[in-house]
Amino acid sequence: MRPQPGVRLTLICRDLQTPYSGMLPGCISGAYSERDIHIQLPPLCQFAGARLIHDEVSGLDLSQDRVCFTSRPDLRYDVLSLNTGAVPKQPHPSAVTVKPISRFLPKWREIKDNVEAGQVIVVVGGGAGGVELALTARRVLPSSVALKLVSESLLPGHNPGVIDKAQQAFNRHGIEWVRARAETESTGALVLSGQQNLDADYVLWVTDVQAPPWLAESGLATDMRGFVSVDQHLRSVSHANVFAAGDVAHLVGQERAKSGVYAVRAGPFLAANLRRVVSGKTLKTFRAQTQHLALIGDGHGAAIASRGNWSAQGSLWWWIKDKIDRNFMNKFNHLPKMNEVKPKLPDTLADSLPEQLMRCGGCGAKLAADPLRRVLARLPEQANANVELGIGDDAAMLKTQGSTLLTIDGFRAMLDDPYRFGRIATHHSLNDIYAMAAHPTAALAFVTVPLMAEALMEEELFQLLRGVTDVLNSHGVPLVGGHSAEGLELGIGLTVTGTATAHTLFKQGAKPGDHLLLTKPIGTGVVLAAAMQGDAPAESLAAVQASMDHSNAAAVQHFINADAHALTDVTGFGLAGHLGEVLRASNAGVRLQLADVPLFEGAAELLTATQSSLQQANELALHDYMLQGSIKPNDSRLRALADPQTSGGLLAAVPPAQAPACLQALLAAGYSAADIGVVQTPGEWVIE
Repeated sequence: MRPQPGVRLTLICRDLQTPYSGMLPGCISGAYSERDIHIQLPPLCQFAGARLIHDEVSGLDLSQDRVCFTSRPDLRYDVLSLNTGAVPKQPHPSAVTVKPISRFLPKWREIKDNVEAGQVIVVVGGGAGGVELALTARRVLPSSVALKLVSESLLPGHNPGVIDKAQQAFNRHGIEWVRARAETESTGALVLSGQQNLDADYVLWVTDVQAPPWLAESGLATDMRGFVSVDQHLRSVSHANVFAAGDVAHLVGQERAKSGVYAVRAGPFLAANLRRVVSGKTLKTFRAQTQHLALIGDGHGAAIASRGNWSAQGSLWWWIKDKIDRNFMNKFNHLPKMNEVKPKLPDTLADSLPEQLMRCGGCGAKLAADPLRRVLARLPEQANANVELGIGDDAAMLKTQGSTLLTIDGFRAMLDDPYRFGRIATHHSLNDIYAMAAHPTAALAFVTVPLMAEALMEEELFQLLRGVTDVLNSHGVPLVGGHSAEGLELGIGLTVTGTATAHTLFKQGAKPGDHLLLTKPIGTGVVLAAAMQGDAPAESLAAVQASMDHSNAAAVQHFINADAHALTDVTGFGLAGHLGEVLRASNAGVRLQLADVPLFEGAAELLTATQSSLQQANELALHDYMLQGSIKPNDSRLRALADPQTSGGLLAAVPPAQAPACLQALLAAGYSAADIGVVQTPGEWVIE
């Protein structure tokens, strides 16, 4: 909330939402939803002005000050802060580890849905996490399912009163404590210390954490278990520009158990020292507390309180725990709205100001269809003997020895991550060639990079162009040149050439009876617009990013195999606008099945509160369609047809005999494809 002048802040995380483990038991018992226990990172970073990189770190290159990844280029840093947490030791492939929580929750739902009477669930780990998991699982599991906890000790580090209260809770709720050490798991049995076996149908592992494996290979000084050794300033004892806190850190001289309480308390000191190290100030000293209040929920509306030699139990302590946890999460998830400041203009000019001042990136930033048509109509005719097909289709076609396609596209960044933005922009630009069932052959790039320190500008350009070339090279397309320039914000334009084939398709050619097949869901525009305002659910944003980063190249061959009659891609003018182009060019009508049009999760709901800056202009295309049935003009699913798509799907008119097989082939190839309507004889355009 107080950006450090001259500093770019970047957050790297494997997931777009990160869980608060203290609320996991409450989530299992039903007290919280999964959304309640997760911090939504995109809106948080948007609010804080931080760049978000959605990926998992695989290593560090300390000699070059770079963070390493498996599937993307390394990322440069000046100062690095690590808070990746610990990772569980995997005892056996069939054991379900509670961390990472994002992977545990789907497995837990599967266990809860499939467990049968008489089966045995074993929780391994007698710490607070294991005890809470056992108690809360008992609440939601049938009484006919046996529940056991395996651990040599119960709640180590807590006083006898706390341990006694936990044992009483186990007795009340029918949980058996097996006093032994779980060593490994074999098929159908858990091997315990003393070589005894314990039958288990499901094993939940809540013990034995270790440092992320890549830390040991990084060259950072670590303790015997591989955790980063840090001094009283939370700075690495071996590398002065690396800091660490939380479970991943070993605080030399102040050793503490791995607990989120210490991580939270270290946060303000870590933030202060990161500011101080970049501004050359003296670092603050962190002293970890020796005691803290622990609140252990029992899953039944009460909690056990523990601090030093004192303990208590009751519903009051659950109320306190619930209030503390909710208040903590609200600080991250209930953020102030970003205000749009309208410039003060004379009354004569104010009416011309757009109502929505926060402008979109991606295809939401395009000029609307109507003004674009008017501009093109005012230009001189672009006639030339070498032009077979000019302005109006997805790509131009030029005569050379064969037929050459030429197209240009681009936009300002819609994501913080320049590498992912480069990939998506390239997929989007290649789509104009694939939308004609042609082969891309070469590309030129025009890049604008915001003014920063020279090293940052160089890294930004590299990350962007690496994303571009990774996609181009995977499609056999060379980047043959381009130009770069300073600008107010990151942006890219790509000129792509292609070669026509015997199967080249156009917007015209759709025939009555053809089925309309769409390869991707729609809704990228509203999700990206909501993300810019900090309102997009993380799961929706993740799905949109994955879809935009999915090539349409493989779909083209399926359309060729199905003898498709017409083809286009769905981008800035929305599904309704691009379908209208096909229908006009083919002199055809349509019956579009609104319920069959795939939408990204959350897109329809978001349209009721926000919209892309191109939405209003795009909705004019909906006036060309007749609504039937119970569909109303303000129906959010209908309005989604006007949502501008970035790196959207292909839309093909496929003969009815080939459509079912073509759809199945697309689904098998990994596309979220759908049959959304049927082309009609010339006449009405109907949405039903």
